[in-house]
Amino acid sequence: MPDMQSSPMTNQAAMKVFNRRQFLSLNGSLRSEARQEVHPDEWIRVSRSAMACSFEAIIPAGDRGLLASQACFDEVDRLESILSVFRPASELNRLNRCAAADPVSVGPELFELLQACQSIHEETEGSFNVATGALSECWGFQHGKPHIPTAESLAAALKCVDFRRVSLGQDQTVSFCSPGLRINFGAVGKGYALDRGAAKMRACGTRTALLTAGYSSILAAGEGPDGAGWLVGLRHPVFKDQRMGTLRLHSCAIGTSGQEEQWFEIDGKRYGHILDPRTGFPPNGTLSVTVIADSATLADALATAFFVGGPELAKRYCDVREGVVAVMLLENDLSQPIVIGSSDRAVLEFMHG
Repeated sequence: MPDMQSSPMTNQAAMKVFNRRQFLSLNGSLRSEARQEVHPDEWIRVSRSAMACSFEAIIPAGDRGLLASQACFDEVDRLESILSVFRPASELNRLNRCAAADPVSVGPELFELLQACQSIHEETEGSFNVATGALSECWGFQHGKPHIPTAESLAAALKCVDFRRVSLGQDQTVSFCSPGLRINFGAVGKGYALDRGAAKMRACGTRTALLTAGYSSILAAGEGPDGAGWLVGLRHPVFKDQRMGTLRLHSCAIGTSGQEEQWFEIDGKRYGHILDPRTGFPPNGTLSVTVIADSATLADALATAFFVGGPELAKRYCDVREGVVAVMLLENDLSQPIVIGSSDRAVLEFMHG
């Protein structure tokens, strides 16, 4: 590994600008690794396919770690059967079919996640919104056939994306005030699954592990193999073959949002799958957002919210909440990223020069 200089997050929420080389060591999709000096027999990597990606865990070797990882992955599988819009028999699909006609009684996991989404929706001024299922269908992303919708179909979809029309009852029932409203947890489901999976691992006695879901979500449990934090390599969202720097994570999570994985192009213009619920179109101005937060649920949700709401929203949010950091790459300048917020659970390590 090249020489690094460490720069811990400060305690005061702030907006910082780094030079291009420093930025490349910060931002991008996430790729995890155990520290190289740890003996390979002491830590192992296990994985399972779920939620259209690979869930991986770096865990202590031995029966306890293996049992804990199995409990974690079993929980992820169980949650997918509840929360996926791609499972016809899922509890979420039953909710989407029936909640506009009558209140639907739901299980504790679905209700808990909806409560969390409601709070984050309010805190992000509506930029985070899981009631955009009709909008994703309108653009064709949900069924793998993306296209620019007609003005008429877009206008109809926009009438069905108001999360304020989702009512959560004290008796754990859910009802929709709009007949076409549909929930989709694509922006938060993996993070929620990591949080729940980590809880299962702790119940099995494993308190230190690194959990990942695809290249967009990471949960670092505990202090890592040597107590110095989990070492996470970062790659640039454009120059994907370049591993440019690291983060050391201490009991926190990371979520990344960007348009580079799901998009289509017409007449030289790229359209991504993240849609602004206010306009119905993909937001402009931001290329990638990486968020550090205490939970994977919050990190995933805020990464999407800040992608939609831009650095202004990120600044307003982080000014009044400690423990959240947003690293944002704007489309107009790859060499001038902005880092907003503060956390004492992550250390950035930049390359010299």
